[in-house]
Amino acid sequence: MSMERGYDPGSSNGSSDSGRGGFVALAVISAALGAGAAILLAPAEGARTRRRVTEGLRIIGGEAAGTIAQLQRDLRRRRAQSRREKRVVALAGLFVGAGLAALLTPESGTATRRRLGGTLSRIKVGTVDRIERLRQRGEPEEESSESRPVRSVQELGREPNTVF
Repeated sequence: MSMERGYDPGSSNGSSDSGRGGFVALAVISAALGAGAAILLAPAEGARTRRRVTEGLRIIGGEAAGTIAQLQRDLRRRRAQSRREKRVVALAGLFVGAGLAALLTPESGTATRRRLGGTLSRIKVGTVDRIERLRQRGEPEEESSESRPVRSVQELGREPNTVF
């Protein structure tokens, strides 16, 4: 049994075509046996049996369609319920966050807003400064430091690490 003869390890005699032929022969023999059993064991004549099978399939199809429709309604209802639950959770989170902020803020609202505004301004200036430095890396330096306006916190003499 060499590779030159077309050896197929799945076949018993070494040829590769016998596997397909064996399958077809088995299918034909099985179909013939099934038909013979149906003829011998059929409880009624063929036309009546076909009608009964057709009615049974229609009933099964109707039940399946009803079940599928019910499942689709259930899925839609669950999605709507999930959306409502998400809204309730978001609203509850909003109220809890607002309540905690009101209870734990050490200063008045005006002082907190002023402090927050100052922090945001420092962040903005630092960000603009970093963007300008990145832009200047790509541009050749043409103007002197005396003729250009002050653009960054570092140029004003502040410590660069205190910006953020």
